[in-house]
Amino acid sequence: MRRTLRLVIGAAVILVAGTALAQPPGTDLFPLKPKSKWVYKLPDGQEVTVVVVGNEKVGTEDCVKLDVIVGGQTKASELYFVKADGVYRAKVKDDKVDPPIKILALPVKKGEAWKIDSKVGTQTVKGEYKITDDKAKVKVAAGDFEAVLVEAGDIDVAGTKTSLKQWFVAGKGIVKTTFSIQGTESALELKEYVEGK
Repeated sequence: MRRTLRLVIGAAVILVAGTALAQPPGTDLFPLKPKSKWVYKLPDGQEVTVVVVGNEKVGTEDCVKLDVIVGGQTKASELYFVKADGVYRAKVKDDKVDPPIKILALPVKKGEAWKIDSKVGTQTVKGEYKITDDKAKVKVAAGDFEAVLVEAGDIDVAGTKTSLKQWFVAGKGIVKTTFSIQGTESALELKEYVEGK
């Protein structure tokens, strides 16, 4: 159980889940209103909560800060920003992502693929993301949705092979994440989303 939790947090930290920022069209797939909250469940019944907690600058980018909370304790923070061409992860814990990793291409187009080659602190992250479906059906604890499915089939994280699938839903954000790290598979599934104000 602890190994699964570490894997989930590791995946959320290294890969993963309107504000005052001017956001381009399409970002309803990754809503970032202040105090928005996502509650995800793990296969073993544990929960992971992600909350928008504020803003922070990374280099020249105005980012939105999300805390990852497990068992009532903040285990990690991530910083994201949105540009006309996509949603980017800029920082994980205390580690800057250089260059920032695009987790979703905008505007959404089925078949769109993009390569990543970044460092998260001292760890290299290389591979390719692809929008494999723009009308994927997905069922999670929070309901049935039509989603944009983004897959990263062969990501190299500091020499460890990882694969990832994320389902983005308009007005909800990431509703499901499945991943495999060194052959160990797990998933995060949305149980509840509360939009911030």
